[in-house]
Amino acid sequence: MSRTTMTLGVLLSVVVAADGAAQWNVARFGTERSRVYTIVGMDPSAVTAVGYGRVVQVSGHDFQVTGDAGVVAAGMDARDFRARVGTQTSLVQWRSIHLTGSATFITRGTDNSIYRGLNFGADLTGTLGVYHPRWFAGGEFGFDKAIVTHVTHSDWYRENFYPDAKDGWYLDTGGTYHYGLAGGFAVGRTELVGRVGLLRTERFNALTTPGYVSLGVGLGF
Repeated sequence: MSRTTMTLGVLLSVVVAADGAAQWNVARFGTERSRVYTIVGMDPSAVTAVGYGRVVQVSGHDFQVTGDAGVVAAGMDARDFRARVGTQTSLVQWRSIHLTGSATFITRGTDNSIYRGLNFGADLTGTLGVYHPRWFAGGEFGFDKAIVTHVTHSDWYRENFYPDAKDGWYLDTGGTYHYGLAGGFAVGRTELVGRVGLLRTERFNALTTPGYVSLGVGLGF
């Protein structure tokens, strides 16, 4: 492995992080067409986000389209940010059992003493579980892929570590699998959802932060 490849892999370890969107209760899509929400969690850094979701029908089938923006929670540092646009729907249903799917486009950025990075990626997640209007629980499995990333190395990094570091766009800079549990319950129009699980690289190697956990609160109307 070349020094350039090794350096790029280390530098992108923050950018290429699992950012699967929160799982919401598909059994409520027919009664609550809009939702505002906030999410806090570790995935793998401490992140807080706010967003909006709207349920739309395509050929009589409900899809929830969401958009949110978040920053690293520690000090609310806007230099480390993410923005997501995604959709979630029920793919297969038998009684109260649903196989749901979500697809999310993600923009991530970080700026520190070593480098400035901007990444565009996507996450695909499937969840199999039991969904009732007041609660749901299931197991999820997904893959988050960093499609293209731009890296600008700092002068400090060049002077102290690697003077020949190359700036520019890099394709296929990595990905992470995430798998675990998702669930939630509703009280009136307020829904509380959570996710917890493990993270692995696309080669199923362990990450420095081995897992993720998040908690979301949504208000439907």
